[in-house]
Amino acid sequence: MKIFILGLPHTLTSPEFSTCAFTMKVLHLCRMMMRAGHDVIHIGNEGSSVECDEHVNAATHAEWKALYGHPGANFYDTREDGPRAPYLRRWAKRAKLAILERCDEDFEAIVCMTYGGAGQRGAMDGVKQFEIESGIGYMHSWAPFRVYESYAWLHMHLGRAGDFNNPKWYHAVIPNAFDLGMFDFNEKRGEDFLYIGRLNDDKGIGIAVEASRRAGRKLTIVGQGDAGRFMAPHVRALPPVGVEDRRALLRDCRAVFCPSHYVEPFCGVSIEAQLSGAPVICTDWGAFPENVLHGITGYRCRNMDQFTWAAKNIETIDPAACRQWAASNFSLERIAPMYEEYFESVLRTRDHTTDWNVDNSERSKLDWMNREFPMATAGKE
Repeated sequence: MKIFILGLPHTLTSPEFSTCAFTMKVLHLCRMMMRAGHDVIHIGNEGSSVECDEHVNAATHAEWKALYGHPGANFYDTREDGPRAPYLRRWAKRAKLAILERCDEDFEAIVCMTYGGAGQRGAMDGVKQFEIESGIGYMHSWAPFRVYESYAWLHMHLGRAGDFNNPKWYHAVIPNAFDLGMFDFNEKRGEDFLYIGRLNDDKGIGIAVEASRRAGRKLTIVGQGDAGRFMAPHVRALPPVGVEDRRALLRDCRAVFCPSHYVEPFCGVSIEAQLSGAPVICTDWGAFPENVLHGITGYRCRNMDQFTWAAKNIETIDPAACRQWAASNFSLERIAPMYEEYFESVLRTRDHTTDWNVDNSERSKLDWMNREFPMATAGKE
C-alpha cells in the first residue's frame, strides 16, 4: 500500500513531543507501516525524526519555530481564522501538492490524519485518495473513514449523533500502539504513587491526592498546569518530563492513578504504566473497562472508599500480569496488523461507497481484533 501520513502543523514528528498524543500516533503509525513493508510518505515539518520511505516538508523549521517552536507557544491554537491562518493555509497547500505529485487522481492510496486541524483538513481539499482519520475519532469528523481509540469513544459519539440504526461498517476501533523499548519492566515496585497528565480537575488529580493520603502513601504528580493547589505534605510536583525521566518514574512507582472524571477516549498513561509493571487505579468508564483488567492489572473505582481500598491493597496486583496484558495487546507489532486489515478493507471499497460485499479470496485469517489475556492468580484465593 501507498500510505501518506500527515504530521501536525504545530509540532515536529519526533519523540521530543512525546507529551502530545496526536504526534505520537503519527510517529508510531509511520513506524508500524514502514516496518510492515508499505510505501510510507510522511508530510510534516522540517526537523521531524520519523521512520518513512520519504519525508516531505510542509513547512521549514524556521517557519514552524517562528509560530510554535518557542517557550510559551500555544500549540493548539490552529484556528482557521486565527493569527496563524496564513501559515496553516500554506502548510495545507504544500501537503496537498505533495500528495498530488505522487499519485494521479485514480491511484488508490491512503491518506491518514490524526488531528484534523485546519492544516490537515485543507490538505485534502479536492484530493480523491482515501481519507482516513487514523486517530482519536470525533463526532464531527472530517473523514468518511474513521479509527476510534476505544469502543466507549465510538459508541458515545454515535449516541450523541443519534446514529442508533445506521451501521458505520468502515468506522473501526484500533487501540493506541506503544514502543515497548520506551518502557522498563520492574517487578519490584517502589513505594510512591504516581500521577502523570494534565493538572486539570477533570483528570481527577484531586482524587489521587486524597486517596493516597488516606492510604498513607506519598504521591508524585507530573504534568502541565498549576500544581500549587494540589500540594500537601505527602505530595511532590514535577514539571512535564521527557522520555527517559518518564521511563524512570513509571518504572519506580508503586502504582499509577488515572481517575478521570470524563469519558477517556483511551488514556495512554494507563497502558504505559502497565507496560512498566505498574498497576493502575482508575475510574470505571470511558476506555478503562477495555484497557484495565479489574483485579488483575489494577482496580476500577466509583467512589472514594473504593479508591482508598485500591490504594491500600494494590500489592494484590501482579506486576508481571500488567506487563503481559499491555505488551501482548498494545505493542507496535500487535497493532500494525489491525491497521493493515482496516486499510485493506477500505481500499477494497474502490468507489468509497458501494463495495461492502466484495470478496477476498486471499484471506487466510480473521484475527485482527483478537486479544490475549494474562493468566493471573496473584492475590486470589
